[in-house]
Amino acid sequence: MTGFATERLRVTPWEAALNDPASRPALEKRLAQILTPPVLQPLPPSVQLDETEKRIANWIAARRAVSDVWLVETDGILIGLLMLFSYPEGDENCAHLGYLFAEEAWGKGYATELVQGLVAHLDGTARITLLAGVDRSNPASARVLEKSGFRPDPETTSADTLRFRRSPP
Repeated sequence: MTGFATERLRVTPWEAALNDPASRPALEKRLAQILTPPVLQPLPPSVQLDETEKRIANWIAARRAVSDVWLVETDGILIGLLMLFSYPEGDENCAHLGYLFAEEAWGKGYATELVQGLVAHLDGTARITLLAGVDRSNPASARVLEKSGFRPDPETTSADTLRFRRSPP
């Protein structure tokens, strides 16, 4: 996926910024501002920051190793990330969706706009099944998924994580 735009959001692969020595420091600085404890709290342990001095660089390297990541910007300001993980391993017609937004972007409808924009983009280009998991303490993300055509997946839901699935039309 190359990227897409919605009414307020521009979604682009982060590789260009990471590979540009002039852009990468600004991206790392902004990620350090976005990846706060409240933003990371509902996410799986694998997405948490480590406690080292190079925690942002380590976090970026870990994401690059397991997912494709896109920058989510509004008015030229980075406000979040979109991540697609191969799931299950090797199935090109299925991906696990993850996203996060800076605290200052919460409550403004960006998550719904992002997920609906992604669904529309994928339905027009790469018809894949999307899977998503939401911590039970995060009902707002569950509503975002349901508004975007995802359905609960009771077979894979666990005690702490609600699971959702969206198949292409």
